[in-house]
Amino acid sequence: MRFDRRGDLGFPEAIMAAMIVTLSLTLYLGLFALSTVDDGGDTAVRVDHRIFNGLSLEDGEIVGDIEMRLISEAERHGFKGIIVICEVPGGLGFEDRRISVGSADGNISSDRFILPLRSSDGRTIPTVIEVAICV
Repeated sequence: MRFDRRGDLGFPEAIMAAMIVTLSLTLYLGLFALSTVDDGGDTAVRVDHRIFNGLSLEDGEIVGDIEMRLISEAERHGFKGIIVICEVPGGLGFEDRRISVGSADGNISSDRFILPLRSSDGRTIPTVIEVAICV
């Protein structure tokens, strides 16, 4: 078989191009995998949101006895303390409520979520619940 001048340089160039494409794809997939891997850095501690289903809105106040549930949740998971702040945004006339169980020492992990609460006048009003957990 005879090769001309263009055929002699074509094969090494093709091999080099294939190697460059392979290295580029390997680099891309490596960076993609590195950016999506979960390194376990999220050590946020959360409280079960169902605890707050006992809250309701009555006569301008956020009412409900959830202290015992918070104490049992703290004991179950070994938390030093739990601080809960409930507020109705928008100036609807409801006062904020602060519930504190245990001590506020140590590392604090917080969680904020919106919980719709039933009002005594039949409305359902979104309430912001902020939970700080001391571990």
